[in-house]
Amino acid sequence: MAAGTSAGLLEIPISSMRYDVTMPMLEGRVAIEGVKLVPAKTSSMVGKDMPELREGRFGLWDLNLGYWLAAVDAGWDLVGLPVFPKRKSVLPMIFCRRDRGIASPRDLAGKRVGTRQYRTAVTIWGSGLLEDFYGVDARAISWVTQTAHHFPLHEVGTRLAVIGDGKPTLDLLLDGDIDALMTDISDGAMFDRLERSPDVMRLFPDYEAEDLALWRDKQIFPPMHVIVMSGRLDRENPGLARRLYDGLAKAKQLAEQDIAGDRAGFAILYLRERFKGQQEVWGDPMAYGMQANRAMMDAFRRYNHRQGSTRTLLAEEKIFAGGTLDT
Repeated sequence: MAAGTSAGLLEIPISSMRYDVTMPMLEGRVAIEGVKLVPAKTSSMVGKDMPELREGRFGLWDLNLGYWLAAVDAGWDLVGLPVFPKRKSVLPMIFCRRDRGIASPRDLAGKRVGTRQYRTAVTIWGSGLLEDFYGVDARAISWVTQTAHHFPLHEVGTRLAVIGDGKPTLDLLLDGDIDALMTDISDGAMFDRLERSPDVMRLFPDYEAEDLALWRDKQIFPPMHVIVMSGRLDRENPGLARRLYDGLAKAKQLAEQDIAGDRAGFAILYLRERFKGQQEVWGDPMAYGMQANRAMMDAFRRYNHRQGSTRTLLAEEKIFAGGTLDT
């Protein structure tokens, strides 16, 4: 799935991302000089060695943020663009048993917390935010995971990652085998089971207010995915990373214009009005670029190092394409 050439254009594979902010690019509404984008099927998760990503034999890849810095630290040939097409709050994805004495975030210390996989965006952000802003001793949490993580943990302290016995993480919580759950809940039926269970509660019932306070104070609304680029492609084509970034930023702008013009096509009542209301309160929590995301990325780099995903605190220049550092 490496880049090639066709009719004088550089063919670059790009993950088939059906996000509102990327669809204008995939639909051909955004042109990038000298480039032909070719949609490709990719996985955002890294549960094993992936030679294409490791060796830089790809173009643009939609990657779960949790693997990005660990992959760079392991020497995988990829660099990030400051483009985060998927963001969501981690706070509403932390559920607890009502019978385990968890009345506040600090009570998670010493508890067994389940997650699908330890090294994902949700767990890195969740652990980091809980420690920085809610006084949680993250090293005292015992993790119960469904699947093993591919990249090594360089320093785990007193944390314990335990592989579950094959039972889904949701059932571990509902059956009382674990005390809390922190994982991405993208399955509607799973979400309904959690919300309807009388034995389970959210750690943050008023998560919207918590998220807004975090955004206003620290400019953090956690990204879940990042667009990474082949390091080889970046080295061989100076200036390309910036053109790709500009194209993705243009696609985001068009998507926002679609919503503001009431032609976005999403089945959400009063979508335009809701979008404008969000802008008035939040500004742009989905912003691209280094300047808009520097405080957030500084926190994420620290969390990765503190949690053992990277051996050192990786510099911006190590993880982002050089052509995008001034965005």
